[in-house]
Amino acid sequence: MILDKNGKKMSKSNPETAVDPLLTIEKYGADALRMAMIVGVGPGSNNSLSEDKIKAYKHFANKIWNITRFVLENSPRGGLEKNSLRPPLRNFGEENNAHLEKFDSLIKEVTDDMENYRFYLAAEKLYHYTWHTFADIIVEESKTKIKEGGKESESTKNMLGFLLKEQLKLLHPFMPF
Repeated sequence: MILDKNGKKMSKSNPETAVDPLLTIEKYGADALRMAMIVGVGPGSNNSLSEDKIKAYKHFANKIWNITRFVLENSPRGGLEKNSLRPPLRNFGEENNAHLEKFDSLIKEVTDDMENYRFYLAAEKLYHYTWHTFADIIVEESKTKIKEGGKESESTKNMLGFLLKEQLKLLHPFMPF
């Protein structure tokens, strides 16, 4: 059951509790609404849907946009074609390899959640990884490495391109932008 921010059941017959999906999509985007309706909603539980929750996922979509812009601006020739296949771990450097190994674990967890119909967990894990690991840690660390230049800079750019591309694939069922 979908509840409003005060815990009341949403219904068409009670318009003050309802969120108009068309207006919400126009204001925040379909991806934000979709994520707000998936994350935190396990089987048999109620979904408290508020404008604040939808707005938070609009910020998440903006975060993905900013990450993508940063990665593309710093990718060789401004594209990700070169990064379509993952090179062997030794080509990325020790620190970058650790990030890739953590991402491999995420892929396994998300795949397991999706195969077992735990979409809410898969979406939540992707949200937390994207915001708190990829954006806050990996991208921030990468800025210094890219500025310094050299071999590590190139491997970092390739790693960022690979991680972004694979993350967007994982997010696609929830945010197909």
